[in-house]
Amino acid sequence: MNQDSTIVPVSWIPGLRPRKILLAVMPYEGEVRDKVTDKFYKNSAVKYMPLGVLSIAACIPPSYEVKVLDAASRGLTLEETIEEIEAFEPDILGLSVVTYRAWSMVQILNRCTAPVKVVGGPHATKSSAYILEQGADAVFIDDAEVTFPKWLADGCPKGVFDGGQADLNNLPMPARKLLNKEDYYIEKNDDLLFDVGRLRLPLFTSKGCPFSCIYCDVQQKTFNFKSPERVGDEFEDLIEYGATSIHILDDAFNIRKSRVVDISRELASRGIDIDWSARGTVEVREEVIAELAAAGCKRLHVGIECLDDTLLQTLKKSQRVKHVEKFADHCAKHGIDILGYFILGAPGETEEYRQKLPGVIADLNIRIPYFNILSPLAETPYYSQLLSEGKFERDHWDDFCREPVKDFIMPDVRPDEERAMLEATIKEYVAYFKRRDLHVFAA
Repeated sequence: MNQDSTIVPVSWIPGLRPRKILLAVMPYEGEVRDKVTDKFYKNSAVKYMPLGVLSIAACIPPSYEVKVLDAASRGLTLEETIEEIEAFEPDILGLSVVTYRAWSMVQILNRCTAPVKVVGGPHATKSSAYILEQGADAVFIDDAEVTFPKWLADGCPKGVFDGGQADLNNLPMPARKLLNKEDYYIEKNDDLLFDVGRLRLPLFTSKGCPFSCIYCDVQQKTFNFKSPERVGDEFEDLIEYGATSIHILDDAFNIRKSRVVDISRELASRGIDIDWSARGTVEVREEVIAELAAAGCKRLHVGIECLDDTLLQTLKKSQRVKHVEKFADHCAKHGIDILGYFILGAPGETEEYRQKLPGVIADLNIRIPYFNILSPLAETPYYSQLLSEGKFERDHWDDFCREPVKDFIMPDVRPDEERAMLEATIKEYVAYFKRRDLHVFAA
């Protein structure tokens, strides 16, 4: 832990008890312009409760009054977000930030009047020095469930605090009741493939992914996970809260066979009966798929990315086409739908490959394809590779993190015509799968 020696006294607001803490998720307004995902996949019905913020909130001592503001899910503008923050008059303002929304973070740090302002979330990992310069008193890196309460007890010192990976089994349940669950109700529309009821809620059973796919910006490479018993407890907690569907939002749910099997058996032994799904990797072990199906898993959301071995190797994916084929066969046999993420625009991709891809996906019975364009996202190996090869004349992401601008557009290494072709191809894919009545669900 690195920290400045300057200590803000505990009595920094004389006579005010209890002290008020507001934890906020940044609004969408002004975020980096997405050149990765077609707007068709950004379904307005998909809203995820901010589990990281809610987990930290659950660890704050009850002597504090705590409010959570999910500006993104509520669709608030920057002005509306600031108005709500100021109306609450927090003594401590905590901002959860992803790099795409760094501009709104700076606006809130500069315009809100809270005496102490802190920042955490993925953006903090490599930009802590910039964030301090931009107005934060403290920055929290990695898990803050332990470091944030300790920071409060220590008198709110200034500096950077690295919590590493917390013991997920010993944390309280996320404080979901601090939010209005009606803000997360699903408003059905024609682009939803399946009916999961009124309230689909996320759950993390693990954090981190050990793989090295070049396009991915997951920064935690240590796989940190909850026990099957803890997962079962959280399922029951969500069901009691009113969930009609549960989505396991892990970076890589099925890394460990024994763990997935144990979780599946734990859920089955408790008689848990709810629509649920998980985000993970291509799974070739039929016994794992069978156990998931027996436990009620309805869908697996996986990064397939390409159906060409050379392209998979370029992206540094560990699987090959034969593994995808086996995975698809197992899921079809055991009644689990596949939501498959695919990437267009990888180096070496041909027009012939793009023309054949929809048919190959349909033949594999991948019912829910989801297409993205390969882009140099911040803090990805792909961006670092392009930078080292001299494809960019300057480090654009570093420039942005140092001085965030509204609606930033990351320069593309592709000619405009190629970008337009890829975007048009995805629209053709969407139309193709719609004609087959295979509506894509934005996940």
